[in-house]
Amino acid sequence: MIDPDKVGADLVVRGAGRLVTCDPERDGALGVIERGALAAREGSVVWCGPEVELAGAVTVAPDAIEIDGEGAAVLPGLVDCHTHLVFAGERLEEFAARMRGERYDTGGVRVTTTATRAASTETLHALARARLDRFLSFGVTTVEAKSGYGLTVEHERRLLEVAATLAHPVEVVRTFMGAHVVPAEYENDRDGYVTLVAEGMLPGIGSLAEFCDVWIDEGAFTPAQARTILRAARDQGLSVKVHAEQLSRSGGAAVAAEFGAVSAEHLEHATEEDAAALARARTVAVLLPGASLMTKSPVAPARMLIDAGVRVAISTDFNPGSSYSENLPLAASLACAHLGMSVEEAILGITRHAAAAVARERTHGLLTAGSRADFIVLDASHEAEIAAHYGAASIRAVVKDGKIRRGGQRGRTPGIRSRIQPA
Repeated sequence: MIDPDKVGADLVVRGAGRLVTCDPERDGALGVIERGALAAREGSVVWCGPEVELAGAVTVAPDAIEIDGEGAAVLPGLVDCHTHLVFAGERLEEFAARMRGERYDTGGVRVTTTATRAASTETLHALARARLDRFLSFGVTTVEAKSGYGLTVEHERRLLEVAATLAHPVEVVRTFMGAHVVPAEYENDRDGYVTLVAEGMLPGIGSLAEFCDVWIDEGAFTPAQARTILRAARDQGLSVKVHAEQLSRSGGAAVAAEFGAVSAEHLEHATEEDAAALARARTVAVLLPGASLMTKSPVAPARMLIDAGVRVAISTDFNPGSSYSENLPLAASLACAHLGMSVEEAILGITRHAAAAVARERTHGLLTAGSRADFIVLDASHEAEIAAHYGAASIRAVVKDGKIRRGGQRGRTPGIRSRIQPA
């Protein structure tokens, strides 16, 4: 007989040494529950708490998936909130040249654009799915994917359509970024390209994207040009993001605050004035330490932003030029070692704050009743492993929407007491 006072569950996690909920309603920076347990039903969390309270709160279905954490730390599924997922071609010669001392600039985007336009849709699908496999191996269950390597009406729509039809366990959030750089064919008519983005690309794009991002910087777009595009994006019902202050202090952070942007991304040259404006606007700062490392550029002032009250997210900036890595835990390591962030701040930066940067902070990047059942089981007893063991994939299992997507087979830990195999 089902107890009406209990919630039903088709997935249960027991034996978590530390259940890191990242729930702001719980005590501590990360809302850690020692010797915790979790229950989920139909892809959503229905209960979190101390394991000693599980039996009194949850009715477990006979055929439920039961994961034994065996003392390991369990964290929310990681959210990579800034990637350029869909592209073709390589820029390895550019990397080699940069390692010889050449300066990074925006020109490499055009190289990738040429290769991407020439690639078949089937090739773009295959490349993006392989990248999502690697993201998943690092515990990433949600990624944001920007367009921006098409730079024509046809090709920008194609990139978003590819991102929308990948049919992969990793959830893909889509951002239109036709204003990545000005393509070569518009080099002498930059305002003409702004008009094309605003009047030719954006109409109807809301069926394929949630956000519009603009790069405001030297070699990209001016604040005035960005305002034209962002106003058109809002008219189409899109939320806005801004690539800001990456190569120089360009005024991008001020534009992001002016528009109440969901996120301002990069911010290597942001000032205290910028930080105050972003804090007032409740705009999330998305910092990309891998890009700074690989372009030998200044790092973002994370400590200043946090002290000003700005929520800080951390991302890979996965792209073929400046940050060619799907390893989000490594980005968290760099955030600790080079941006001056604490372990707790870095973990929030790849979970709850990253979810906020894609407007999903109530359902993703945390573990609480009503959130998605997205979580990872570490191969360690403490959550600091994810940043301290840099460059490693110290993850035993990845669960997305209540289904085991990676790891967890018998013969490995965590154990699964169920006939159900990983999906």
